[in-house]
Amino acid sequence: MTIVTVENTAPVVTVTDLDRQITISPPANIVRVGGDPPIFNLTGHSIYAVSGGLTAYQFVIIDPADGTAHCADGENPTHAGLAVGITAEGRAVGQPVTIQVAGEITNPLWDLDAGEIYYLALAGTISRTPPSRGFWQKVGTSKDRTTLIIKLSEPVLVI
Repeated sequence: MTIVTVENTAPVVTVTDLDRQITISPPANIVRVGGDPPIFNLTGHSIYAVSGGLTAYQFVIIDPADGTAHCADGENPTHAGLAVGITAEGRAVGQPVTIQVAGEITNPLWDLDAGEIYYLALAGTISRTPPSRGFWQKVGTSKDRTTLIIKLSEPVLVI
């Protein structure tokens, strides 16, 4: 499994992958070169991957076997620690997808409570209430009714 941490301290974006550290100033693209570990194209607060079939506004995991993005599930303990961000658009299997890993994302269909913490829920959705099984992972705080400020926490397994 590859774990990538993205830290944006504009105008410098730091990408940390295990013991390797790459600093880009000003932000530029890192292109996925494939293989193990996968490297993803990075621009600001987003990474790019190949969709495993996603709808808009789903939190996703990256499959370590082939690098494709799939729906994250807060009730599936095998997904703990694998959520990387949220899609802003749906994409069919095999299509490129942008995954936002930090910052603000707005969904006009959300009805969030301003200032509340939201957790990863079933099928990549978000909820004010953490799941009763699987794991708890904060994904962000609502700024207003339609905007979430993305900030993923460490997961906590539900026993």
